[in-house]
Amino acid sequence: MNHLKKKTWKYILALSFLVLLVSAVNIQPVQAAVKLNASSMNLCVGERTKLSLTGTSAKAKWKSSKPSVVKVSSTGTVAAKGVGTATVTAVVGNKNYNCKFNVNKTFKLNKTSVSIKKNTAVTAFLAVNGAVNASVADKKICSVTFGKWDGDYMPLTIVPKKVGSTTITFTNSVNKESCTMKVKVTALPVNASFQTPSVNTGADTFIIGENKMNFAFQLNRDADNTVFKIYDGSGQVARVFDIGALDAKKVTSILWDGLDDMGEPMNGVFKYAVVADGNKTSGGSGTVLSSSPFGRGDGTEENPFLVSGLAELCLVKNYNGAHFVQDADIDFNYTSIEPLFDDETPFTGTYDGKYENVSYRMVNLYGYKSVFGTIGAEGALRNVSLNTTGSLLADTNNGTIDSCTVSGNILSNSGNQAAMLVVNNNGQIRNCDVTGNLTVGAENAQSSTTLKAGGIAVKNTGMIAQCTSSVMIMQKLSIGAYVSNSAYEVYSGGIVAENASGAFITQCTFTGSIDAQVTLLDAVKDVAGVQGGKIYSGYVAGSNHGYINRCVNASSNKELQVQGTGIGMVSDCK
Repeated sequence: MNHLKKKTWKYILALSFLVLLVSAVNIQPVQAAVKLNASSMNLCVGERTKLSLTGTSAKAKWKSSKPSVVKVSSTGTVAAKGVGTATVTAVVGNKNYNCKFNVNKTFKLNKTSVSIKKNTAVTAFLAVNGAVNASVADKKICSVTFGKWDGDYMPLTIVPKKVGSTTITFTNSVNKESCTMKVKVTALPVNASFQTPSVNTGADTFIIGENKMNFAFQLNRDADNTVFKIYDGSGQVARVFDIGALDAKKVTSILWDGLDDMGEPMNGVFKYAVVADGNKTSGGSGTVLSSSPFGRGDGTEENPFLVSGLAELCLVKNYNGAHFVQDADIDFNYTSIEPLFDDETPFTGTYDGKYENVSYRMVNLYGYKSVFGTIGAEGALRNVSLNTTGSLLADTNNGTIDSCTVSGNILSNSGNQAAMLVVNNNGQIRNCDVTGNLTVGAENAQSSTTLKAGGIAVKNTGMIAQCTSSVMIMQKLSIGAYVSNSAYEVYSGGIVAENASGAFITQCTFTGSIDAQVTLLDAVKDVAGVQGGKIYSGYVAGSNHGYINRCVNASSNKELQVQGTGIGMVSDCK
């Protein structure tokens, strides 16, 4: 038994020694392969480059097969001396390590071979005026695209088309100098093409909690692993969607809620890309808001922006074209604001002052400028109620104003003319009511002067229908000096001062009053030839060259005519 134990221990000791020996062998460093830093190069006459050996500390002996083409120093520095080809050899012991040189006078490429699986850039150098041509031996393997010259350098892009190997010969058209490049395509890139991203609700603005962003793309080749990535403004990956295998040409959609991978809302600029089998294709960028700038809504008709105060009303101009609903009274608090829009950028959205069957109002008791400025052809104001001293809803309406009311006191909106709703109507005004005092005056007029006042508008070239004006219009023009051939005129209209040719006013009612006067100052009353001005007053229009139909004078002055002057058509008015 003791003999058996001793024998067993001998085996264990021998096995342990063998393990230690093997371990000692395994931890010995592996000798790196000896090689040159390049196996082939292109140079132009006069250039120098440095060759070096790696994997050995032994000193190499250098030699050139043709010193008249390239000359090499004892330290491996190669100088291009003449046009031609030559081989530089580094000799270490009985081993030779070679680098082939192609030397041209004016033309070279920075690479002599590439192994690619996606578009790869190379650079051409041409020291004389000329052109670089490329000839691909097997056009099924790859193609070449040319960039723009930057001094003597031009970027070239090798585009893989099929797995395989070929050669490309690049030629200088001036003197037929050439360089040959070997191309090996090891794999083909997978590229994605993107549709323009869109918000799923149809809104113009991507807002977290209000809508989502829809991305759609397709690959040009099958991919085993496809990933859709969202990047934040700093370029960091914020959200990853693992898709997996995907067939070529299959349209894939990603719906993003605006949150990052941690569930936190993003805000600001983002970028997006697809990575398919390791190939990244960038799609572009966009913007996401962490919350609605109006507290709620995304600007669509189904989910309009809710305007709750003056600050949010001023924001309307930044989201032109959207849909807005006012959900609270807005008091300007004696603050004067510039009109939100103008002729260059008119309002093209919709603004409704009625929310959940409750009509809210605006109170502007200080401003003497309109609120909305110019309404575009696509723009619309509905159910807006304005209590004002001096301000109108808009200067010019080219769109639609429907079921709006204005009350207050107006004193000359714009130079000797005034109205309660708009100055110029080129669109449609329907079902609107105006009430208050409208005053236009000119003192001591020295030359031709015209005053114009209209309950709804100063001038109408569009259509006004089913509106009521309860405005007290007061106009006074005083003539202070005699100027030959001067004209002094006053136009007063319960609905409009002027109804232009082709314009239409129908089913409107005037319940207010008109007081228009022209006076002569004492200094000119007895001057020969001086005459008073002319007054044109009508319960619909001061001047009418268009159409007036089915309108009613419900004022206390039953002597008022439909129009003060004009050759327009009037029918069924009373």
